[in-house]
Amino acid sequence: MESEIDINGDTELLQLLSDADPADVSALVDFLTDSSKGRLSMASEVREALESAKKKSKFSRGVLLLLIRELQHYGGNSIVNLFRRNGVPYAEIVADVLGHVGGTAGKNEPVASLELKVLEKLLCQAWEKMSPQDQADFSRGFQYETGVLGVSYAAIQAAIRRGGPAAMQAALLASGAFTRLAMGGALAAGANLVAGRAAGLAFGPVGVALTGIAGAHTLASQAYRVTVPCVVQIAYIRQKSALVTCSACKAGSTRGTRFCGECGAALAQ
Repeated sequence: MESEIDINGDTELLQLLSDADPADVSALVDFLTDSSKGRLSMASEVREALESAKKKSKFSRGVLLLLIRELQHYGGNSIVNLFRRNGVPYAEIVADVLGHVGGTAGKNEPVASLELKVLEKLLCQAWEKMSPQDQADFSRGFQYETGVLGVSYAAIQAAIRRGGPAAMQAALLASGAFTRLAMGGALAAGANLVAGRAAGLAFGPVGVALTGIAGAHTLASQAYRVTVPCVVQIAYIRQKSALVTCSACKAGSTRGTRFCGECGAALAQ
């Protein structure tokens, strides 16, 4: 029964996933179930429920409660946490992942802000491994409401911290890298992992750098092989939910922006 599933008060996360594109939630199922191969700490009936919902592209409230509970069970880097009955709240998972990738959480810092810090750290580490040409290509792939950013990681970092299109693109690229890693180098067809200006960056040297960073951060334990990519994917879902799409050119802008930064058309709110 749904009433019996304790998700540690993560009702905001439940609402976020309820409103999300089913294809984006399906990516979370892949990370949790190891692309349908299953994990020792996941009951077979739970895996079957998640896989069935993914196949139908329809996630009921009950299935989303199961998904969140399973993610919470992986919250932490110990065997004890993997089998803890109620797991840990999502905010604790994000803070733990941020520490794992080398970041620091502020006191009472909002979950959305912590997610953006995770993206910053992952992309910064990938940036350091790129050649100057790759860095230029990487920078040109990002945009803010005012247009394409300059060749500077500082500019990308600032745009990610503001949230919006650049943050969504950063999450899109990082999630794509984790998915490629999980699938042995391939990208799932129709997985909604690359779009717009970010599409070209998911392949070639930039994609290789990001995939290498993704791999480095998922080797520590089974828990991190789940929690790191799930936090990245949820960051993508959150940033995507905060955008409004231009009816003229289909570019995304932060909700509340009056005119499209890509074509100048008025945006419906």
